[in-house]
Amino acid sequence: MKRAFGDIAEGQVHYWHGGCSHGGEAAGAATPLLYLHPGPGTARHQVPLADAFAKTRRVIVPDIPGMGDSVPPPEHLGQPDLDWFADALVRFADNLGLKTFDLFGSSLGGRMCVAIALKHPDRVKHLVLNRVRVMEGENLAAMKKQHGPEVQPDQDGTYVWFVWNRMRNLYTYFPWFKYKAANMRKADLPPAELMHMSFVEHIKMCATSHKAFTAYYDYPITEKMGQLKVKTMCRPDTVAMIPGAVAWTPVYDGDLMQGTPEQLAGLAAQISAFLDS
Repeated sequence: MKRAFGDIAEGQVHYWHGGCSHGGEAAGAATPLLYLHPGPGTARHQVPLADAFAKTRRVIVPDIPGMGDSVPPPEHLGQPDLDWFADALVRFADNLGLKTFDLFGSSLGGRMCVAIALKHPDRVKHLVLNRVRVMEGENLAAMKKQHGPEVQPDQDGTYVWFVWNRMRNLYTYFPWFKYKAANMRKADLPPAELMHMSFVEHIKMCATSHKAFTAYYDYPITEKMGQLKVKTMCRPDTVAMIPGAVAWTPVYDGDLMQGTPEQLAGLAAQISAFLDS
């Protein structure tokens, strides 16, 4: 996988990419895959699975605007809605020459995939959604508090501890926003090198990622999923919400950065079978 930047009017979108350079353009080639990451996190965390996809197709994994190394939404917009992020990512796809593409996204990225598929159904061949949960009540409030607040740098470094703990808790609790003993994972922490990489990705976007999260929280996902018309595969808990959707349960559901080559290849093959159908 390689890194690059694509231009949109607001600035540059950072992305990882690999696979056939003419994917979707050459006769018989697989449709390019636009792969949107969850959050908190960046495209960097998706590279192992993206590399497995790249064995059979062109794959592009951008940092969502305001996250990773991508330009944030411009200040004059205030708080943009999720449709703004969807349009920005389609303009990014235009910059790369992607006329049509498949979409795969998890959590935050999954909701953005829904918005893209609704606004640009003629561009999307297949849609794969992972963990696009309907969050309400106490769970939504806890997620907003722990995952989505604006975190501004300060001179005593307090913000660093918040970002470190938020990153670390992704590995120690599930759901990630429920900091109770009953929700502790029965697994070791990842290697220090992996935690360092994750922390660097989190700290660089701490002051801008909240805009993507706020758009995510405000998006009426239940209503929107019911309007989808593209060929979709999703988790069993949401399959009834999407007309004609196919249910799937991932063959590997662990941390992508710690998956074995065999586990990642199996997951990529499972998703690719739907994309190629």
